[in-house]
Amino acid sequence: MGKSFSDVFKPGTYPQRTYVSRNSKGTKYTYEERLKQSLFMEGYLTYIVGPSKIGKTVLCENVIGKENMVCMSGNDFSKEQDFWSGIGKKIGISMSAKISEEIAAISDTEQKSTIITKNYFAAKDKVLQYFYEYQKVLVLDDFHYAPPEIQYDIACQLKEVIRNGFKAVIVSLPYRSDDTIRLNPDLTGRILIIEIEPWKKEELKQIADKGFSELDMEVDETLICKMAEESIHSPQLMQSICLNIGLLPEDTDIVTENMVKESCRFICMNQPYADVVRVLKAGPPTRGQQRLKYTLQDGSRRDIYSLVLKILADNPPLIELPLEELMERLKSNVTDRTIKPQKVKDALKNWQKLLESLGSLYQVMEWKDDVIYILDNMFLFYIRWGMEEENIWK
Repeated sequence: MGKSFSDVFKPGTYPQRTYVSRNSKGTKYTYEERLKQSLFMEGYLTYIVGPSKIGKTVLCENVIGKENMVCMSGNDFSKEQDFWSGIGKKIGISMSAKISEEIAAISDTEQKSTIITKNYFAAKDKVLQYFYEYQKVLVLDDFHYAPPEIQYDIACQLKEVIRNGFKAVIVSLPYRSDDTIRLNPDLTGRILIIEIEPWKKEELKQIADKGFSELDMEVDETLICKMAEESIHSPQLMQSICLNIGLLPEDTDIVTENMVKESCRFICMNQPYADVVRVLKAGPPTRGQQRLKYTLQDGSRRDIYSLVLKILADNPPLIELPLEELMERLKSNVTDRTIKPQKVKDALKNWQKLLESLGSLYQVMEWKDDVIYILDNMFLFYIRWGMEEENIWK
């Protein structure tokens, strides 16, 4: 059963058989139509923003075509000194050219000549020539991972070339306090922003409906609704849940509720978030002081950091959690005392500082304007389904 499922459900690549087109919020136009229009507007930079694992890159593949894209990540420029050299390395063209100078030494008795070869860099011109000649589109994915100063430099570099027909798409997360693109005055009036909305349950259900129809399988509507809810607005997670149902050892064509749950647990087995959770649970150094612990409805006792982490994993899964909602969840969990909002805000500020000092894997959430934004849906999925397997709650 696994091979057929893997032909249909594609969480890590372009889902040919289960691609779902959606209308942009508040319009009659699809995201595909909006991206096509943006790419035809010469002199403009296309800026696609939306939560993690929501299909931004897949949208680009659908409209632009994978063969026409040159994809780079924000991480690629963390150590790259020159923007154009980094792109040149990606597309495999030589970044240097050679010129020769002949120096002759002439005397009455002999004549000597020396040829000196020098290298010079012509990265930008070569890259631009390649893009124009082959009609390529630069797609900068995960732009938020590049350091802020490099983001600003890239924005300035692109401003210059898009006026001459160079096509580029920047893909990033929303809710960034250091949004270099929107805050760059040089790009005012030169960016076209496509904000990708989180997927609705009805849209996610279409993935399962299409896929199981391809497999000639009937799946109960309530189970498809369950998969859609656990996908946390992410088509990639919906693809994963459906795929892993087919990879389970059960030899049956009937999908059960237990299979859906096992699929969710199975997905988490190889995820890299155990260290992230340990860091969040530990919080900042305590300097030898023991943290206050709270008693929960389930009988467990947790400090403020373990408690908030548990609250984030509660039902329903939300990628935006305002402080008011967070406090309501705390009240329904804690039995022995009242927690003041400032206590929670201080803990979240400490998390923010802690995560900012670590690598890109740890950038799973952002605390901004009294709202927790989950930047990585898979992290939220992991703390809902993978924590028990990793024994981290204990």
